[in-house]
Amino acid sequence: MYQKIFMNIIFGILLASISGNSLAKSTNTDVNSITAIPYNMTINSENGVIKVENNLVKITANKGTDLFTDTKGKNHANNAPRTLFQPDGDFIFSAKVSASYEGSPYDGGSLIVYADSENWGKLLFEKFKSGKLGIATTVTQVTGDDAYHGVKIIKYQFLKIIRHDKSYVFYTSQDGVEWEFIRHFSLDTALPVMVGFSAQSPISDSLDVTFSEIKFKSATITDFWQGE
Repeated sequence: MYQKIFMNIIFGILLASISGNSLAKSTNTDVNSITAIPYNMTINSENGVIKVENNLVKITANKGTDLFTDTKGKNHANNAPRTLFQPDGDFIFSAKVSASYEGSPYDGGSLIVYADSENWGKLLFEKFKSGKLGIATTVTQVTGDDAYHGVKIIKYQFLKIIRHDKSYVFYTSQDGVEWEFIRHFSLDTALPVMVGFSAQSPISDSLDVTFSEIKFKSATITDFWQGE
């Protein structure tokens, strides 16, 4: 009897040790190595590769990755690699997004606002089904939507998110100077909201996305249409 109890204790210790090692190997890690962002960043590279250095983020998204919710809230995907941070108060956050876009439709790089799988917003520069490149946005609050905002003729785009109180605004730009208003929305959630970078490759073998010229400022905008 005592031998059985002893063996159960040993087994429990070994199981705890294995579980601890599994946690240690988790792809969710905290880093603070982006010059422009004064917050620790959580990296989730379970379905890709993420490199963060100085003021540059490079994300490789594996095949089958996406962040999506349909209009009924029944079909969804939430496995796109991402790196996020949790800012305080009002802010202005932007980056240049570029990729080769030589693969299949729906490949893209995005700036996202994310609370949980049912509350998030995505500002995406992607390859459309037509083969052209353009801007798409999704706002999900249990159910999702999809909106398309025109095509672009170059393989990069500047994207920007601002927060004012509990509302968010998306902008795009060709040069990072003159901005185009895309959409204005709120996330009705008491959960902490994070923002950051993500990439997706639903059909292609993979997609490499580079986020450069990253800028972040804790500030309240005075020009709604430019987000500045």
